[in-house]
Amino acid sequence: MIDFDEIIDKYLIHENKPKEIGRYYPSEIGGCIRKTWFSYKNPKEVGADLLRIFEAGNLLHEFISDAIKSEKNPDIELVKNEMPIRIEEKDFIISGRIDNLIMFKLNGEQYLVEVKSTKMLPRYANESHEMQLQLYMHATNIHKGFLLYIQKDNLKTTSFESKYDENMAQNILRRFRELHLSLKNDKMPKPEAKLSDDKRWMCSYCAYKENCDKAGN
Repeated sequence: MIDFDEIIDKYLIHENKPKEIGRYYPSEIGGCIRKTWFSYKNPKEVGADLLRIFEAGNLLHEFISDAIKSEKNPDIELVKNEMPIRIEEKDFIISGRIDNLIMFKLNGEQYLVEVKSTKMLPRYANESHEMQLQLYMHATNIHKGFLLYIQKDNLKTTSFESKYDENMAQNILRRFRELHLSLKNDKMPKPEAKLSDDKRWMCSYCAYKENCDKAGN
């Protein structure tokens, strides 16, 4: 009997390299800063189930890229289907190759599209996703974009148009500075998700919930 789950898991599992303080990934700042702080101070291995979810998202991203560049859609031009992002601050760097980001051109104008796979299509754009897209627009100097959600079981989509907001981008960079200082000074940030009625649900899915509860507010 062949265990295909085991074959897939072995394919997906990779070496869990420790994170480097001073080098941050763009997607790390949209959620709870304390969770991100723990991921540097007390890193945990990414489980096989979560790796499968990530890979499913990558496959859907490739599907959207193929649809955009198809000759059946001649009015739209795929420019890039993944992009390197790099922002250099005074004493840290925000960088990474973003594999769920697409750049396309329509009527001579360039747009960024952040692709998110989901079980159910949302009625509103997710705040953390909007923050990521704003950071990408800031880094690339492309100031128009879309958050595109694609439902996993039927490939239905919904999208939210976004325009660059300088104030929001600067606020995101400020959050990175706060994260960097808290890591350098070994000072745990406040539990943002736990203290917010809108974000408290994140705690139920957080790998660091036990650590956070022990630390208190």
